[in-house]
Amino acid sequence: LQDRSGKQLQELAAASGFVEVKKTAANLQSLQAQLDDTVLLAAVIHDAGSAADPDQALNGLERLFSVADREQLRGGIAPAGRRRQLLTILGASPFLTGLLCRHTDYFHDLFAAAEIDRRKGEEQMLAELTRLIPEEASFAELQKGLRRYKGREILRIGGRDLCGLAPLPEVADELSSLAAACLEAAYRGCDRLLQHDYGTPQLDEPGDAPEFTIFGMGKLGGRELNFSSDIDLIYFYSSEKGETTGVLNPLGERRNRLRLHQYFCKLAEMITRAISQATEDGFVFRVDLRLRPEGNSGELAISQRSAEVYYESWGQSWERAAMLKARPVAGSLPLGERLLKGLEPFIFRRYLDYAMIEDLKLMKQKIDRSLSREREGELNLKLGRGGIREIEFFIQALQLIYAGRNPALRTRNSLQALQLLQTQGLIKADDSHLLRDAYTFLRTVEHHIQVVQERQTHHLPTRPEELRCLARSCGFAESASFQQVLENYRQGVAAIYRDLFYTSEAETRDDVRPEVSFLLDRNADIDLAKDLLEEKGFRNPDAAYDGLLSLRDGPPHTHLTQRARRQLERIAPLLLQEVLDSPEPDMALINLERFLGVLRARATFYALLAENREIIRMLINLFSTSQFLSRIFIQHPEILDSLVSRSYAVVIKTQEAMETELGDLLTRADDYEEKLEVLRRYRNEEFLRIALNDIQGHTAQAEGTAQLSCLARACLKMALEIARGELIPRFGLPFTPDPQTGEREAAFAIVGMGKLGGMELNYHSDLDIIFIYEGEGETRPGAGTAAERFRLQTNPEYFARLAQRIISILT
Repeated sequence: LQDRSGKQLQELAAASGFVEVKKTAANLQSLQAQLDDTVLLAAVIHDAGSAADPDQALNGLERLFSVADREQLRGGIAPAGRRRQLLTILGASPFLTGLLCRHTDYFHDLFAAAEIDRRKGEEQMLAELTRLIPEEASFAELQKGLRRYKGREILRIGGRDLCGLAPLPEVADELSSLAAACLEAAYRGCDRLLQHDYGTPQLDEPGDAPEFTIFGMGKLGGRELNFSSDIDLIYFYSSEKGETTGVLNPLGERRNRLRLHQYFCKLAEMITRAISQATEDGFVFRVDLRLRPEGNSGELAISQRSAEVYYESWGQSWERAAMLKARPVAGSLPLGERLLKGLEPFIFRRYLDYAMIEDLKLMKQKIDRSLSREREGELNLKLGRGGIREIEFFIQALQLIYAGRNPALRTRNSLQALQLLQTQGLIKADDSHLLRDAYTFLRTVEHHIQVVQERQTHHLPTRPEELRCLARSCGFAESASFQQVLENYRQGVAAIYRDLFYTSEAETRDDVRPEVSFLLDRNADIDLAKDLLEEKGFRNPDAAYDGLLSLRDGPPHTHLTQRARRQLERIAPLLLQEVLDSPEPDMALINLERFLGVLRARATFYALLAENREIIRMLINLFSTSQFLSRIFIQHPEILDSLVSRSYAVVIKTQEAMETELGDLLTRADDYEEKLEVLRRYRNEEFLRIALNDIQGHTAQAEGTAQLSCLARACLKMALEIARGELIPRFGLPFTPDPQTGEREAAFAIVGMGKLGGMELNYHSDLDIIFIYEGEGETRPGAGTAAERFRLQTNPEYFARLAQRIISILT
């Protein structure tokens, strides 16, 4: 190496796998002079050959030697491990190379101080920011400190990613922590500066100080931020009823008072500038505020009450999806948690919401149509076929449908949500593993694309040499193998996504028999339609035709939304076909008409049926078999969602399992009335589950009666618990004398008689029960008793009240 000419160095570069041999030869000559160590230079050449872009790695090292301390740099690359890490970074990212060259102290921090080996959390980052930015910093100093810190941390996090020192979840979590720490530092600095100009914000009513919180949405909320992501934010504050104290002028007069809304809007605008404004040091993160209520036309900051009213009254489906990932990241975190708690009824519906899937489908259709007009659609890792967006849509749809009734699914992180969906039995293990691996692969590739120049892009490079460098940075020797793995993941994701969202109306029409299409045709001859209905087994074709019109056009005197009408057109042929095939079509159609007539959220229920053909078959089977069960179902149409959940598929449940399920539901009820609703809803759901399995022949007669008896016993036990919990605050607990302890709680029992006692209940059985108690003694204050309301009762008085309350709960 030492004695080679320029031409010989070019030949050496070509033999070592470099492409731009002239530039590489020049870099080698420069590095030879800087290193003055042939062995170290040979090691550099060898290790650079393993980088994503060997030419770029050598060129970056040469640039770094031109600005950094020569001895420090030589010492830094002497260890083989550190040398390979540096060349990996230089060969994969001109952006990170630029940071190292502009801020030479970063090299020392990264390698000599071993920052590249460290993982940091949000608290540590905030502590470092607090030390870096002076407590009395001006706005310009605040901006400069935030940008310097962000640059140093992006270099560390990006270096750990490129060098394989951190898996994707850790990288995304650290990027999210960096954004949150910067936002908190910006909030504290901006709040201090504004208070200097306008005084301290105070509420009109004495008490706690007003609070301000920042919601991180999207990937920031889910702790899965990209290297070049926007951060989606919403600013909230606790109350607008108040103003700032103002500041004293030289005459001792108060000036610059602001109402709280004005103050917090100014604070939101200032934080946004602190983070996103481009200065000579760049920006910290681009900020996107379009997810706030009313989008770009809405206020920058919204009070807690205004937010609750907006979401409850006007919140749209896409805002529900967005709120799945909402997380308070800066300011008052307790205020953020209280606000999220208040918005839970909006975000997580108690009943299955299949209309949400339709909205997601429409959103995806818009994306697909847009991409189909773009040549680079297949190159887009996020929006293209089998891309990141499809995985995210898949996860969010299932969360929106099921997380209302199953709080265990309420997680913001995509990979964690996938695992929970699998654990809860909502997706197959193979699908979960494929989606997890595909998401990890796609997001890793996306990171390696963005870290090249810190560009907000999701597109694969089109130039072969750039694609090869990307493949190498992701661990592939050649682009062909990289592209094959990518295509395999895309095909797998697209297939799973298609199974969830895809419904071919053409296929549905092919499944429908000609006579069904004729009966639903608006141009069909009425007399011929009635004759056909009579031929199909309807004893009253005139009434059947009226029911047919209701099925085709919607219930009389109702206005269907465009979405509901579209869904009804999809399910009407399926419903009518099942009615025609049922043993009692007259009864089936009458009950179906009544059921459709009592629905309130029609679009949601129609969409639910459209997505569940088996439920349609089961529903019509019920309507044509049992008037008694049909009446229960029509009176409680919300039970339909329990048929779609997997609980109905369980044929046999033990009494203990029922008690556990019901107990879990009751623990989430906030008050007495809600507990009654939970108990009655559970009874109806289980009653229908048992009946449906019975109708379909899944249970023997003895098993059905035993199941009904277990259900009754579980409900009796929980009714006793509810009643007892209601009486304790007023009367305490009943006690009776005991020869050993002096006194103990008096016993109470419910004895089942007749069919309940023999575990032989049927669908029309009453519950024959007797209440038995220990009568000697009186009540004493117990845990939870309100002393001022406590009234002494004899045991007979107390247990009479208890029995009355149990009967009231059950009936």
